[in-house]
Amino acid sequence: MLRKARLLLLAATSTVAAGLIALGAAAVAPHAAHASTAIALSVEDLVDRSETVVVGIPKSKTSRWEGGRIITYTTVAIDTAVAGAGGKKAGESIVVRTLGGTVDGIGQITHGEAVLPVDKPMVLFLRAMPPGGKALAGALTVTGMAQGALAVEVGPDKVARVIARPVDLVLVPNAKVDPKTAPKPAAETLAGKALPTVVTELRALWAARGKK
Repeated sequence: MLRKARLLLLAATSTVAAGLIALGAAAVAPHAAHASTAIALSVEDLVDRSETVVVGIPKSKTSRWEGGRIITYTTVAIDTAVAGAGGKKAGESIVVRTLGGTVDGIGQITHGEAVLPVDKPMVLFLRAMPPGGKALAGALTVTGMAQGALAVEVGPDKVARVIARPVDLVLVPNAKVDPKTAPKPAAETLAGKALPTVVTELRALWAARGKK
């Protein structure tokens, strides 16, 4: 009887240990990938919804709490004022507001939001923040979240080109547009093109859409 009791105790202990190991593995295992969903925006859509387009280089960031969420403000040096820059010129700076960031060791992530790495050039489609609220005065926001922030890299051929980086933003077709005739998302259209070509095309499109 004593031997049987010991065997039962060992079996129970093994079961509990296995459960604890499983729980521990679940605790340290990476979380499943998350993503936000947004309507796919073409280059034309981004131009129509933006108030300015620049080629800029993020230089510094600061984050703070606003209305219960963390907001990051990135100072961006303008490399090229592409269109509608509101009087801003190359060499001047703008401030771009994005959702998420880290304050006092507390981090928040907004899936699908634009990511602006410091010292990495980008083509940015921007618009002003709505009046009121707690946003920093004069700050701009990225049009279409990650869709309006396109990375630029210099390749082996020494040419700066727009590149498509993975983003945690799932794009869905615009239900109001016939999928057979719908233009490609902006990143697909511009990826691989030399930066001077992109600047020229965006300026021409800006003018063609009747924007100043």
